[in-house]
Amino acid sequence: MELQSWLLYHLVAVTDCNQVMQSAATIGGGGTYPAGGTGSRARDLGLRAQKKLLGRVVSTGAGRSLLIDDATTSLLDNLYKLMERATKNNPSLDKKQPEKVLKNIVKLSIKVGLLQRNQQLGPTDDAKLVEIRTALRAVAMAVVSFYELEFSFDKAYLTRSLERCRSAIQGLIKPHLTDKSQDRCDQVFDFLRNPEFLDSVFRQDSEHRPILGMLVSDINKALDAGHL
Repeated sequence: MELQSWLLYHLVAVTDCNQVMQSAATIGGGGTYPAGGTGSRARDLGLRAQKKLLGRVVSTGAGRSLLIDDATTSLLDNLYKLMERATKNNPSLDKKQPEKVLKNIVKLSIKVGLLQRNQQLGPTDDAKLVEIRTALRAVAMAVVSFYELEFSFDKAYLTRSLERCRSAIQGLIKPHLTDKSQDRCDQVFDFLRNPEFLDSVFRQDSEHRPILGMLVSDINKALDAGHL
């Protein structure tokens, strides 16, 4: 599986569905994600970001098949809902960050996907891809374990695992993408490893456990399908 699939399935993926990209009319406009609404913010952001990026590759076929599939959309939407509700209930967390984190995940994943499709990742990047997948899988399994086993939450371990993911992804993108993309990566992990966010999500009496449970269900499906 390509790197972008690992990123979005675990924080993070845009999958190769071998379909032509939808038209601008299908994509529609922007706006704020409605809490509790029926729309998918992940799919909307993915399609709009793809349209903008793919406009730069003009006559090439690279990326025209980039669409966010239903499984990835569900995982991203539940991650967004978890972040959104955690920030609403905690004044020390920036309420604008969930939207930024989701946008950054989608944009980074698409850009890495385009690097792969344009064959801009060389043989030396293979080990970096393996390290990213290993690190993401470790985070995924930790999240599942902390949810399913009472009083098992280990904030220090999860923080180290997230930092390992950050370092692995940065190691891959630094030679290929701009400083802005590197900053996007840091913004994602700065929020996800925030102690206030982790405590609000994983403490045993957390009001966010129902949403965390839906996210864990998505992660388990990805693990069972071999996507992680």
